[in-house]
Formats: sequence, C-alpha cells, structure tokens
Amino acid sequence: MYTSAAAPTSYPYVLGSTIWAIGAGVTEAVITTAGSGSTVPTTYAAITDRLARTKPAAPTLGPAGYHFSDPTFSSQMLRVTDAATRPGTPDRSYRMPSNSHLAAWNTTATRFYVVSTDGTVIPYTFDPATMTAARIQPSGTGNGGLTLAFSAEPQFSLTNANAIFGIGGANNRTIRQYDFGTGAYTTVLDLDTVVSGLTGYTGGLMTGGTAPEKAITIFGGGSQDQHFYTLLFPVTNPASRKLVNTLTSTVNGAPANITLNFRLHAMEIDRSGRYALLFPTGVDRGSPRFASPAYLWDTATDVFTALTTGGSDGGTQMLPGGHDSAGFGVWINQDCCTSTTWDAAQWQFRSFTAPQTTRDMILPVLTPKEIYMADHQTWNNAQPATLVPVFSSTYRYGDNTVPWRAWDDEVIAIQTSAPAGTGATVWRFAHHRSNLVDDHNPSGSYFWYQPIANVSPDGRWILFTSNWEKSLGSDPGDGQHREDVFLIKLVPGQ
Repeated sequence: MYTSAAAPTSYPYVLGSTIWAIGAGVTEAVITTAGSGSTVPTTYAAITDRLARTKPAAPTLGPAGYHFSDPTFSSQMLRVTDAATRPGTPDRSYRMPSNSHLAAWNTTATRFYVVSTDGTVIPYTFDPATMTAARIQPSGTGNGGLTLAFSAEPQFSLTNANAIFGIGGANNRTIRQYDFGTGAYTTVLDLDTVVSGLTGYTGGLMTGGTAPEKAITIFGGGSQDQHFYTLLFPVTNPASRKLVNTLTSTVNGAPANITLNFRLHAMEIDRSGRYALLFPTGVDRGSPRFASPAYLWDTATDVFTALTTGGSDGGTQMLPGGHDSAGFGVWINQDCCTSTTWDAAQWQFRSFTAPQTTRDMILPVLTPKEIYMADHQTWNNAQPATLVPVFSSTYRYGDNTVPWRAWDDEVIAIQTSAPAGTGATVWRFAHHRSNLVDDHNPSGSYFWYQPIANVSPDGRWILFTSNWEKSLGSDPGDGQHREDVFLIKLVPGQ
C-alpha cells in the first residue's frame, strides 16, 4: 500500500487561492464538462447524516448482470462479474485496478475494464440508459470475450474515448495503445530506446492533462520497489520528454534542486498534467535515508518539494500520509490533523502551489475516536474550474474495537468545495460488503479484499471490488475467497 500521491497540471487559473474561491461558490447541482456536453454532479441525492448504520444481512446475489438495491442506503447496484466471467478459467476473482487513480473508465463512461487474478485485463461496454455492462466480442468459451494484451493495469486515454494505454511488447517495457475502433495495437514508446541496458519490467503507467495528454511511468528495476527512473512525456510527442533518475537526483541529466536519493514505490500525475508525486519505498523512508513519504514534482519548473512529516525526515509537519487523490492542481489525502482532534476519518485538502498549507475536510470529527480505518480515493470526475466531490471506499482493519460509526465500510463522496473552517458534506451510497481478514492469517488483512473503487468521469457511476462477505466461493488462483466487481448508480442532487 502506498502512502500518498499527486500529479501535473497546466491550468494556472485554477491554482492557489483561486480554486478555493471557485469551489466555495459552487451552488448548482451539476456542471458541464468542457467539450463533452456531459454533466458532472457537485451534489448527490443520498443520505448525508452521521448516524451509525450497521449492516443488515447482505443481499442475495444473482449472476453477473443482476440488479439490486443497497438495503441501507437504497442505491441501485449492478453485479458486473461472477465465477463464470471467463468460462475457460472458472472461479477466478475480478477486481478494479489496485491503483485507484487510474482511469478505468473511458472519457464518455461507455467502457470500463476489470482485472482478473492472473492479471488478465477484461474490457466492458456500458449502457447508462439500462445500467448494463457487456463483454466485447462475447464468447461462451475461453476468456469469454475480448481481453487486452497488457502486462500491467492500463489507463484509458483522457482525450480519446476509443483509446487505452498499457504496457506490453516482448520486453515488457513498451508503452502501447489499443484502439477499440480499429482493434489495433500501436507502439507509443519503447523504453529501451530511452535508456540502454534496461532489465526488469515497467512499474506503472498513468496519464494526465488534455492539451497535451501526458504519460508518466516508472521503471529501471527488476521488481516492485526497485525502480528509480520516472519518465514524463506528451503521448503524441514522446521525444519531448523528461527523465528523472531518483538515485542520482537528476532531471535529463541535470541536478535536481534537492537530493532525492531513493527508489520508487509508486507515482501519480494530477488531472492537469503539470504536477507529479513520487513515493519512496518503505526501506528508503527508514534508516539511514529517512526519505519523506512523498515528493512533489512541478514538471513545468522542475522544482521538487519534499512533503515532510516533521519526524525523522526533518522539515515541517505537512501531513502527507494516507491514500490520496489528485485533481487539477489540488491534492486530497487521508491524514490528520490541521486543527481538529485526531481521528482516522479525516482528510486533508491543499493546493500544489502551496503544499505546506492544509485544511481539515471533516469538521467536527466523528466520535468516538477511530484509529484502524483507511480508504482508497478516486477522483476521475475532477474538473478544471469547479471543485466536485471526491469518492472514498473506507475499510476498518486490525484490532478495531471502536463501536460502529458512520462511513465505516462504506462507499462515500466527500465535498471538496466547503469553505475553509466549515465541514464537508459526506454522501453515503452503499456498504461495500468486503471482509478484509486474510483467510490464512486471521490477524492480518489481504490486499485484494480492499474495496478499491473507481468513479466514472461524469461522476454518475462507481465501480468497486468486494468479496461480498466471503460468500462468492473460492479462487483457485490465489487460494483466497473470490472477489467480484460491483457498480453503484450515483444520483445527482437537485
């Protein structure tokens, strides 16, 4: 699990205090996405109280395609996958990408993808009018339909509804594009042509921005937490690129403004394409390096800023912990606290132009205090000039004996436009029904049981992973209970 992240932006008119003012003044229920004609809600018709609502019995499920309602919050839901999704490989699990920042939906919210136990990437078409998902090139045998030849979790293009980017090639270090219109793969960039003598694989790929759309990737190592290169480039012009070596602290061979000297656990790019976050490994965060949890890279100026904890890494307390999400020049992460008393259900809001200045989003905090609660955030619905809600899938873990509270094990949306000093509205949609306890270690949790969610760019649909309280059977691929993917309809407010 990585700690925090952010990314690039080229919309200076939404940065700094200006975006706070824009967000504070939002009163309409939906805003129009430039050039798309779609509407993105700023409020939702959903329960917003803070009452503790314990989970009733889980709804009995039908097969993939089954429609039902959450018994507590009444949201309309859809089961997307089941044990027969790949007829030739039955009983496998299906999940949303582990990186909740990835665009798992296309720009028009008419396609999405899920990932299976062995990494098989399965695209779907989606009909919002009937709330139905369908396999592409469906088949009653084999994989059950079209699968994508990518070796890592892909990213839908932010500019082309028919395009999706991923890693592939014989060397497993080639960035490729698949076109759903033509059914063809094309090479975007072979990383072996950027750095000679590479081994291993590519650690991840993401894009940000639209004019132009920029890709960011990490590579250089043979396994996770061994990478030390970060490459940023316009998708349509890979020759205009920036290569960061975090071990030598250089950008295109020139010294960075601060010492980096760490290997990479993860990276993220913001929705504008200007800001990136680089996350050191757990080893580098410890002795003797004591790296900060995250490093902000302004790719327009090549200035790096260590987001410090005020502890062993020195510096001031910038509250950079927890899972996170980046919008257009702004960043939200689950950490506590700027001004409140401590609680796990607290999130920080900041601008990348002033990353040391944070504000608490939850006022007042819930009681009694909860410690063992975490989340994954998704903000694919973020807009360049209006602050819209960010989505979170929360989960309790470990020895959590605190009485059940609001937002525990729920899929929620958190208002980002509340003025400083006031608390955010939290909209509640469903209990995700995923039991995180590891089947082979009752005192631990299993990563893939985490209810990672992914919201559509129009802010009207959200997909999430669940083992449905371990009622879906067993997965022979990993020896754990199965997980499936579910969808929630998000109803705009009035």
